[in-house]
Amino acid sequence: MADAPGATSVWEEAFRSAYPSVYRALVAVLLDAELAQDALQEAFEQGLRKPPSRTDALPGWLFRVALRRARRGRRVLLPFRLDEIIGSVREPSVLSETESLLDRLALGDLLRLLTERQRAVVVAHYYLGLTQQEIADALGVRRGTVGATLSQAIQRMRKGGSYVI
Repeated sequence: MADAPGATSVWEEAFRSAYPSVYRALVAVLLDAELAQDALQEAFEQGLRKPPSRTDALPGWLFRVALRRARRGRRVLLPFRLDEIIGSVREPSVLSETESLLDRLALGDLLRLLTERQRAVVVAHYYLGLTQQEIADALGVRRGTVGATLSQAIQRMRKGGSYVI
């Protein structure tokens, strides 16, 4: 995809459609809207330089790359804003939408009980639909560790909530 004519526009269109859900997932994991946006912008820039070979798994790819960027603490801003490049993408009022969604689902407080790693695993698995192996690759751990972390996170949420997930 990187060498094909029009690859940039294909990448931009795929990014535009994946942006809202990945942004919400990052906010839920990082609990920091600004860090989530910065990390997602850096993932976009990386995708412009070298797009992933398949766009069907783009949300997972963006989530993995942005989460790695955020964890490194590299909050280097791009010399331009995403909306200047791809036009119609505007930062939605995702934070309030995310908070509303988490409140509506009664998961906001439960997610806050979890460690960052547990939040990342839960959000990646249940919200983005990544497999345990994809999550393991993203976090740099073994698949068994992802399974154990997911199990521990669910147990912790069950103890913290008044209902069973």
